[in-house]
Amino acid sequence: PFSTGMEGKALPAFSIQLLDSVSWWHSNDIPQNKYLIIFYFSPTCLYCRAQMRDMVNNIETFKDAQLCVLTDARLHSVRQFAKYFELDNYKDVIVGRDTGKVIRQKYRPLGVPFTAYFDKNKNLKVAHAGRLTSHSLLNIK
Repeated sequence: PFSTGMEGKALPAFSIQLLDSVSWWHSNDIPQNKYLIIFYFSPTCLYCRAQMRDMVNNIETFKDAQLCVLTDARLHSVRQFAKYFELDNYKDVIVGRDTGKVIRQKYRPLGVPFTAYFDKNKNLKVAHAGRLTSHSLLNIK
């Protein structure tokens, strides 16, 4: 974990461009009864791919969460990443581009993968730089 200076503060409003390139998802669309995990990645990062594989293999453990898989990479690369991990098979996984770079500007990740865990009130609980396992994420609750 590392300090972003935003711990305990509310998730900022932001929108992400979805994979169809015309639709947008807004942070206010997060269901009230779910906590949020933002996974900020690069499609070519081996550590990001390893963490995503672990998350997909243990997806049932995130049933109370909204997973938001974000990047500012080119849309074509994001589509390939999502297709490879079959992310469209999971209703609580949103994949897209943070075109406004809100996550990068607000939380100043040291690199990728960057994972931020928000409680059910959408306040930042903890942020991590580097690869996490599903087991580590579950222990954050």
